[in-house]
Amino acid sequence: MAKPCITPLWPCAMVGAAAAMAGLDGTGVIIHGASGCYFFADSLIPDPVNCTCLVEDEVIFGTGDRLHEVAEALVPFSEKIVVINTCVPATIGEDLGPYCAGCDPLIIDAPGYCGDMTDGYRLALAAFPAETDPSREGVNIDGLMSTDPFAAGNRMEAERLLARAGIPVAARYCADTLASALRPAEMTVTALPDVASGIGQSVGSLCGLDAIEMTFSALSDLFPDADCAPVMDICEETEELVVKACDRYLRVSDPPRVALFGMAGYVDMAADLFTTFLDAEICCAGARNQPPEGSVCIWAPDLGAVKEMIAAGDPDLLIGSRYEETLAPNVPFVQTTTPIRKSSMLCHRPLIGSEGVLWLIESAINAEKKEC
Repeated sequence: MAKPCITPLWPCAMVGAAAAMAGLDGTGVIIHGASGCYFFADSLIPDPVNCTCLVEDEVIFGTGDRLHEVAEALVPFSEKIVVINTCVPATIGEDLGPYCAGCDPLIIDAPGYCGDMTDGYRLALAAFPAETDPSREGVNIDGLMSTDPFAAGNRMEAERLLARAGIPVAARYCADTLASALRPAEMTVTALPDVASGIGQSVGSLCGLDAIEMTFSALSDLFPDADCAPVMDICEETEELVVKACDRYLRVSDPPRVALFGMAGYVDMAADLFTTFLDAEICCAGARNQPPEGSVCIWAPDLGAVKEMIAAGDPDLLIGSRYEETLAPNVPFVQTTTPIRKSSMLCHRPLIGSEGVLWLIESAINAEKKEC
């Protein structure tokens, strides 16, 4: 019996790999594939990417000449050429190195069939030739994937918290120069664990107040000259604000039944915040990526699965993307993941750190039911 065709909600590995490398200033990223691959990636990645725009002639007679043409044009403007191999040329199996204008390229096989966007992001960083530099001061910031609409705000929030503790920032993955990214410091803090690079020794994440406190407690041991007390004070003040706002909300409203969708790290953080401060019932939690062990999420990669979860959960607060809002148009909604439709997100708001906690709680208690 034939299986029904599903509607996937998350981009493929090629998009994640291209996002990782395009976020490093100095790289010339070439998506080696058809124009459709390029336009899909370009619609999600804010940084410049290029494409070989392969057609049937190249598929039949070889893609090397076309790759050489694009790479040669990029060499004068790039410190490193990075080739992201897509499904068709990866299946052909050509040796692409000799066709990259003699520039010693980094070639990353990231066809869509090897995983989703987060898999491709990690795959690209695993191939990236970064070597920790013991002499470099500070800590790296990890988990900044540019396809995440909160990535820029997350970077700024992580930098703010580290600055309050007097800890300098080293490399940022992936929102940095190529030269900086090639020589990271030995220690790393992670904005979003779902896309942790594995570069440097992880000290912890910044997803939620408990995680912030644990991470900066560990940093205080590693950096004796740092003063992490101001960050602990920020967490305490943030919790007081959240408790006061949520108590006011619960005096006039019942605890919400919440449906959560997005990347597993964000969903787990939101579930913890809502159950702790709003006494919420998490009626369903779906992750776009494969959730780690211990997560509250189940994997919900397609529209059919999400539709079933929302129908069974009957939520009165919905956290996710425009996909979920379309399935439950009358339920109060907070956007936390792509795609963004019918609106624009221009300010660099975070979803991590103390400011991310405040924004998420504020958005949830202010979400209003829509008219039918």
